[in-house]
Amino acid sequence: MGLTMNSVGRQDWQQGRPCSCQDYRLQKRPVSLAELAGYAAFFFAVILFFLAPKTAWLPLALFLLACFLTPFYPGCPFFFPVISRGEKKSGQIVLTFDDGPDQHSTVPLLQLLQQHRVPATFFVNGKRVRKYPVLVTEIAAQGHEIGNHTYTHDPCIMFRKSERLVREIELTQRILARHGIFPVFFRPPVGVNTPAYGEALFRTGLIAVNFSCRIRDMGNRRITGLAARVLRQVGSGDIVLLHDVAPAGGDKALREWLEQIDLLLIGLAKRRLQVVSLSEFAADSVKKRS
Repeated sequence: MGLTMNSVGRQDWQQGRPCSCQDYRLQKRPVSLAELAGYAAFFFAVILFFLAPKTAWLPLALFLLACFLTPFYPGCPFFFPVISRGEKKSGQIVLTFDDGPDQHSTVPLLQLLQQHRVPATFFVNGKRVRKYPVLVTEIAAQGHEIGNHTYTHDPCIMFRKSERLVREIELTQRILARHGIFPVFFRPPVGVNTPAYGEALFRTGLIAVNFSCRIRDMGNRRITGLAARVLRQVGSGDIVLLHDVAPAGGDKALREWLEQIDLLLIGLAKRRLQVVSLSEFAADSVKKRS
């Protein structure tokens, strides 16, 4: 059973009003690790100021270094809670496809998933949903889950103000709501986590999801050996990052990419890794945070 908004939340999106976080399972704003680390750094800096003044700057410097580095670790919940993997012993994985829908890749990808009876999660861009509404409707009709991936997929959006993020997230939610789709999961473009996301996610009520298995396919610009690269890395409990974008190179490149996806699905079955929906996979994590 998927995670969805309640009826009040649906009415708000349908009428163009922002939803509050009460419309979702994540109802409390947790204190972030960054806030706790900041308090600790300040506390130790004060202590050192009296005991060893020359080293008082060190805790603050370490805190600033952590703030600079952690955004580039997709699974690090430093600024806000983020789901990036599950239990290693579960035998389950999640396949996620970002940046769609795409007029060339989405339909044949759906056919492959249906052939293998495999569910997937599509993190879509609102701008592309507006351009290809029939495709996103077909994704949902086939039982796949849909998540929010901002409206424009601006690669630098994580450095914008939280108000810009909220606008993009809410606009994408409203566009999807017109098709009866109410996502509860959000993935940051390029997987970079910054403090602005924490505020935006709290205000919109969405749950952040990143990934633990990335093969750096460069948005399907590196498709050669894609299946083998994923199968070398993937293990129980992983969330796999892939893309629903037609590779450059026309029909030949598209066929090669589809062959790689087919090989991947066959390989996962041989390894007895069960592909499940993101809602099923993340249910325990969501309950713990509710």
